Amino acid sequence: MKSTLLLLAIFLLPASIISSIYAEDNRTLNPYTNGWFYLPGIDRSITECLVIELEDGEVQIELFQAVAPQHVQRIKTLATNGSYDGVAFHRVLDGFMAQTGDVQYGKISEFNSSLVGTGSSTLADIPSEFSSQLHLRGACSMARSSDPNSANSQFFICLANSTFLDQQYTVWGQVISGMEYVDLIKKGESANNGAVTNPDSMKKVYIRQLDHNLISGWLYTNQNVFPYFYDATTKNWLFFDDSTGSPKFFDFKKNAWLGF
Repeated sequence: MKSTLLLLAIFLLPASIISSIYAEDNRTLNPYTNGWFYLPGIDRSITECLVIELEDGEVQIELFQAVAPQHVQRIKTLATNGSYDGVAFHRVLDGFMAQTGDVQYGKISEFNSSLVGTGSSTLADIPSEFSSQLHLRGACSMARSSDPNSANSQFFICLANSTFLDQQYTVWGQVISGMEYVDLIKKGESANNGAVTNPDSMKKVYIRQLDHNLISGWLYTNQNVFPYFYDATTKNWLFFDDSTGSPKFFDFKKNAWLGF
């Protein structure tokens, strides 16, 4: 019902003619401006993501293959071969970041509190891939030593904007779902540089292919074309139906129904 009311609310505004400017160019506009409105959700242009299963829920991370290909490949390799499963968040500073990925000394089953944070995988270190990607809340970046080219397996997730790290560490991804679960990861004491006693861990880490059966992004409609909606992501028309009590869109390209 909420979703239906949200969609119908746009008819309180004057009808407008579909512009050649796509909705992606109107992100600064208020919702429903000139017939455009935004449905939150995972960007449907993302075809795969990294999944980290935590104690409290699942985290999905977009991978920045275009800007950090070697780092993304390393993350995917260690996730696929199971190296990250059961690895602790050994250093967590409230309002800053949560660090994990020490596959050598950070496994909960054989946790070494004196050495954790110094370990790596058996693979070679990776050269830096610094980019214009910002260390904003939810950014996933590779940890390293003082050598810019020493990243290997450890990484951290920013709990808050930390742009002072920009151009010094390689950002390889961004949390797109489940940040509320990252916030719940057990914290360490700042006096102890964030080292965590009895730390939380990544239960399971793997790559997931996204089929996008949920609608999200910018859509357009007005009184003249409803129940049809223009989808800015696919540049395609969708048909809206709520006759069954479960609002959904029919995607003519996929020949399939999409929920939201």
